[in-house]
Amino acid sequence: MAGVRLRGSKPAPEALRAHDRHRPWVIAPVLAVLLLYCWCYTHLAAWLGVPTPAEVFHALGLSGGRILDGDGNVDSKLYVSLTAIFSNDDERLIVFAGLFGCFLNVYFAPLRYKNQAIVGWFVPLFAVLYGLPATVLLIAAHVAVWLAFHPTARGSVAGAGAFGALVGWLAAGSAALPGQALAIAGGAAVAAGLYRWIRPAVIRGGRIVAVVRACLIQTCMIMIVAATVRQAITGHVWVMPVGLAFFCFQWARLMVYHADYRDGEVPRDLPLGDYLAVFLTPVAIPNLAYAPYLGQGYAFLQERRLAEDKSALVLSGVKLWCLALMYMVFAEYATARFVVFMREVCGVEVYKFTSELVQAHLAGAELSTPTVLVSTIVDQARIFLIYGGVTHFRVGAWRVLGYRMETQYDRPWLATNLAALWSRWAFHFREFLVRVFYYPVFFAWFKRRRTLRIFVATMVATVVGNLIWGHIPPRTILDLRGSTLAAGLSTWPYFLLLGLGISITQVVLLRRPRTRKPWTRDRRIVLDVLCAYLTFQFFALIHVFIRPQEGGSLWAYTRLFLRGFGIHVDG
Repeated sequence: MAGVRLRGSKPAPEALRAHDRHRPWVIAPVLAVLLLYCWCYTHLAAWLGVPTPAEVFHALGLSGGRILDGDGNVDSKLYVSLTAIFSNDDERLIVFAGLFGCFLNVYFAPLRYKNQAIVGWFVPLFAVLYGLPATVLLIAAHVAVWLAFHPTARGSVAGAGAFGALVGWLAAGSAALPGQALAIAGGAAVAAGLYRWIRPAVIRGGRIVAVVRACLIQTCMIMIVAATVRQAITGHVWVMPVGLAFFCFQWARLMVYHADYRDGEVPRDLPLGDYLAVFLTPVAIPNLAYAPYLGQGYAFLQERRLAEDKSALVLSGVKLWCLALMYMVFAEYATARFVVFMREVCGVEVYKFTSELVQAHLAGAELSTPTVLVSTIVDQARIFLIYGGVTHFRVGAWRVLGYRMETQYDRPWLATNLAALWSRWAFHFREFLVRVFYYPVFFAWFKRRRTLRIFVATMVATVVGNLIWGHIPPRTILDLRGSTLAAGLSTWPYFLLLGLGISITQVVLLRRPRTRKPWTRDRRIVLDVLCAYLTFQFFALIHVFIRPQEGGSLWAYTRLFLRGFGIHVDG
């Protein structure tokens, strides 16, 4: 059963036209902020002969040791993955320039051509960064999905021919020009003819077609399992081609698209350009492993496309870019200074990373309860700042391109229980889990036992979905070894504790509804502060289970976890 969507609806054509009013002055703040990013993260300042970040820091008498990188620019977690054609700084400059060009095109293009503008900018931008073979492979993978799901679309047979031509070009490799031409023409002819023959069966559907579609959507998981099993047997590690890896990193959005399709929310005759616009957007290029589920599927984007005045959306995106820059520039510096403060002023040994804390514990260090608690909090705050900065940048880019996209975080420090924290901590990831895992279970199981159905649906989403489909792909796509897969699966206690915490919280709130809104300014606000700390502390503490280190064991991680509660158990 497909998930049931409980959200809004696509804006009416009249609303879209009303929201598509041009205000050319909006170009200025977009250009200004992107130039600021270029100044911080690329060599543009040196090329233009203006003061570089390092020169500004030196003039102000600041060291900038934890802010600047080796070449004098601002160090950043904002980067382009899986490519070595250009340096990191040049890659970012290309992405910023591509985003600005795409913004101009999408902002002024007529409504009917906005999707084509997004895809039209993605393809050359991706080709420059990753090369033509990776681009062709990525497009071919998505065309295959489109052909399987939309056989009634106009030009589907021609699309099959294009798919065959792309595959033929890839198969020809470095062959001479006549050989390449023959492979392209032959691939196009064979694919078009074959698809024309099977197209009626694809339109009728049936069990076989459903299995093929499910396999295409689950390409990522199928390849992970096949590659890791092969490595365990033969010892050979398969390195996934870049174009295919980029396609696999969109596993969550493909799964939501599949749910939308089964719910009848995707037009069966959806044009290829509109399909590609869901996945091939410049927003997906920076940090593709960071929140790859941003954007969700077809219905989610349709509801948010020009859902309000596009100039207001652009300005809100610019504001998010400014906030993201603050997060990314000062995150490491702020956490490092706090660690120094705790060590030198408070006398508490603090580790900046939970992984370092786990390593020290496995090495036999005597860790105090304050050390465990503060270290896990510090690492979680650092992750919040860095991850929040990157996702704010990507959400800002979606808004600049005309989509009313929610931020990934919504003031998680205000959460007074785990259920609230989960809804505030990772909006888009939670939406993916709820859409694909929670709703199907909730609407199919234990229909007469409300408490049990909520508990089971939550556990399936936060344990099974979260671990297998949420965290295994990003761990393994770039390292297809059995040991990597096993290490990922060994983190199950984190997901179990998180799932139990959220499920129990939901059941308690169901049976004992709140009579007071949290953070109301009354005498109980002190209790809100305490609950917020305990909630965030528990969430941070269970991360000792998701940072496995060499030589660790479940019992060792459990002893470290218990030490956070003041319980010291000998090994």
